[in-house]
Amino acid sequence: MIKKIICAACAVSILLSGCGKAEEVEYVFSLSKEQQENYAQIIEDKLNSFYWHYDGTSLAYSESKVPENTEENADIFQASAESGYDMTKYAGKTAVCYTANLYHINSQKAGIVYFYFIKNNIVGLYYTPESNSNFVTGLNIRNVFTPYAEITKTESDLPYSSSYTAKKLSVLSDGFESLYKYEGGSYLLELTENSINIYRYSNNTLKRYRTISYSQLGYKKPISATFLNDGSIAVVTGSVAENYEGSENERIYSENVLFFNSDFSKLNNELELSSGSYSCVSASDDLLVLINDKNTEFYKLIDGEYVKELSYYINVQAADFKQADLDGDSVNEYIITDKYDLYVYKQTDSGLDCIWRTNVSSECYYGYIYTADLNNDGAEEIYICDNTGTVIRYVLGKYGLISRNDDILYSQRIYAGDFNNDGKDDYILSDSESCTLYVRQ
Repeated sequence: MIKKIICAACAVSILLSGCGKAEEVEYVFSLSKEQQENYAQIIEDKLNSFYWHYDGTSLAYSESKVPENTEENADIFQASAESGYDMTKYAGKTAVCYTANLYHINSQKAGIVYFYFIKNNIVGLYYTPESNSNFVTGLNIRNVFTPYAEITKTESDLPYSSSYTAKKLSVLSDGFESLYKYEGGSYLLELTENSINIYRYSNNTLKRYRTISYSQLGYKKPISATFLNDGSIAVVTGSVAENYEGSENERIYSENVLFFNSDFSKLNNELELSSGSYSCVSASDDLLVLINDKNTEFYKLIDGEYVKELSYYINVQAADFKQADLDGDSVNEYIITDKYDLYVYKQTDSGLDCIWRTNVSSECYYGYIYTADLNNDGAEEIYICDNTGTVIRYVLGKYGLISRNDDILYSQRIYAGDFNNDGKDDYILSDSESCTLYVRQ
């Protein structure tokens, strides 16, 4: 049953003739059951059209007025317009205001939605996000930046099809995990079941350059690998757990981190891991980053040994971790996926703070995260594949990251990076039939 609330009340003082007493009369605004059911159906249909989940038991109404069209309310009018409703000509008019709790697909509360009705027509529509209740936005923006995101640049409308040269590839159809740039070219790192392949881009050619073999890995399985800022390589290795009855997937327990110099020869400064739950290794400036269960650990090389300097609990066990300056403000963001969601963090005095995330919580991402500015507008995009084998391009919007996939076909994958180290980002485009390297001119 739809919940009623008292939205407006006034005390009316009436001077009774012949006596000096005042009598209070309470005004209660209410809608008939039929009216409430009609509004509820309109709300459900509209939220369904935006693919929003909501709590029907939280529906509440009040007699209200459409906000005045003032500078202070400009964000409300813009948010409503983005939701498809121009409130301008209804500003200040009496209306029925309905609110309800919005929820993400993973059942996390997303915020509070506001509907303004005049008669049976929606004249205003927006919501206040749970992640940042100090502003309003349209229902087209699903995941919103937190208040301390401080993103300084957003994606432009420049096309992604600028001048590139194209060359067919017979390698890296499944992408690469890490890239290291040197003068005039780059190395790309590919993880296999039992080894690590290193590719070299040089003189407009990309080909396999070296392999770190199973024996060089100490006959351990590679779990994750990365280039460090000096061109050396760090590899998390481990052993396969014994299968148990009913198990479907092989599990590898992490044991140590091996290091290889820039000539890809094995070094002696092996790092023994404290548990079997290390899932990811990456680099952040001159630091080594390790994901241990749901902790992000930062290590510094001191006298030839890696020493843990910081550890943050982020409640995410990363499958991939990348550092990038998405908005060009010289402050790096950390992009993380646990295969279920995508997260963007910033490092603050208090630790790693999540400034944006998806809210899916089902296994929908696979492969590696790539960041690049493929339309050369100064704002980097994020590229990651979904579970259909199709890349999702996330771009910086005013209120949060949004997907922009109009030019991407089903099963196309994009693996991006500045391969020739000329300051312009390039990419590999792969699908079920071909793999092509595009280098920006």
